[in-house]
Amino acid sequence: MHKNWALFPKTILATVVTAVLSACATNVGAVNQAAAPAIATPAPLPLPAVPIPEQPSTAVMPGTGNTCISNVVFPNFPQQYQERMQKIACHLQERDGLPASYVIPTLQDASFNARAVALMTPPPPSATPAPPYPWWRYRNRFLRQNRLNQGVQFWRNHAALLQAVSQKYGVPGPILMGILNIETGFGSFQGGFSVLNSNLSLALALPGRRRFFLHQTAETLKLAQRLGVPPGTLQGSQAGAMGMSQFLASSYLRYGVTWNDPPGGPMPNLWQSPADVLASTANFFRGHGWQPGQPVLGRVSGDQGADVASFLQGKHPLAQLRAAGIQPETASRLPGSTPVGLLRLQTERGPTLFIAYPNFYAIMGYNPSTYYSATVWAYAEAIKRVING
Repeated sequence: MHKNWALFPKTILATVVTAVLSACATNVGAVNQAAAPAIATPAPLPLPAVPIPEQPSTAVMPGTGNTCISNVVFPNFPQQYQERMQKIACHLQERDGLPASYVIPTLQDASFNARAVALMTPPPPSATPAPPYPWWRYRNRFLRQNRLNQGVQFWRNHAALLQAVSQKYGVPGPILMGILNIETGFGSFQGGFSVLNSNLSLALALPGRRRFFLHQTAETLKLAQRLGVPPGTLQGSQAGAMGMSQFLASSYLRYGVTWNDPPGGPMPNLWQSPADVLASTANFFRGHGWQPGQPVLGRVSGDQGADVASFLQGKHPLAQLRAAGIQPETASRLPGSTPVGLLRLQTERGPTLFIAYPNFYAIMGYNPSTYYSATVWAYAEAIKRVING
């Protein structure tokens, strides 16, 4: 997930834009997160609590008004974006309540990052149909022996913590490890981009995502205030995702928690504290509907000749699948009214049917790709087998 587009054949890229690359805890969409040799991590500071926004802003970018300071030059941005930068400065003051004394110097110190834009821009459509990119190939990238070894070491180092977080939030430790494995290789590559520069550049250069990245720009400035650091020091991916679990600023503010600290305590450190990272990731899942004790994904039992076509889109009551002869290999005690999906994923043995339970869709809250969520589950199952012998 943290590879360069150039590593993939162009004929494959069009089919894997959404599936192959991580979108962090935010539904960012397709991103290509490159590893960085060095990571600048701000030191967390105890700061007074301030209200955290519950939902992203749906406001559109306004025109430059008379109640904000915007008629300044932003020297590190191309001339073509100067007027839009002035509108962004106005937006941050008027819509997000940030003072001009903070906004203007911060934006003037920021700079346009063409590389982030290039990495976040999908490749052009090809006239030649791309061959399907099977799930098992994507999955196996994250189930290599070195990834399993990293997971075993992480488990040995943090077994008690994983158990405690799981008990508090109801999310199994191996599922949390699946996220850290895919996102950053358990923290080994967290990204070397300025989060502020990435968000600003993407808001300017990707019209279809302007509202989203403008919101992330505002959230980045608020997060920096909470952390007590200059906004330009926050480091992450080209998509603006940060830390071991790759949270965007909005997710950091909404779901980030400091392990075992009371509300109003210091901000969590998602770059360096495994405890904060695990608790925050579990808190994210809980906020996206995770159901403790329920399954995630289950293979369908055998080839029963059932007509599955009508179940491959959307969600359906579990009882309807059972009535159609679609049974999981491992029976569950979930009520028949439980909404589930039916997936056909390509494994080494060919097309394979899986029942996707509500917890599968909670993982999709982290990344909307079915390949991603299925791989988190597959890694969790694999690491459990390794750990349990």
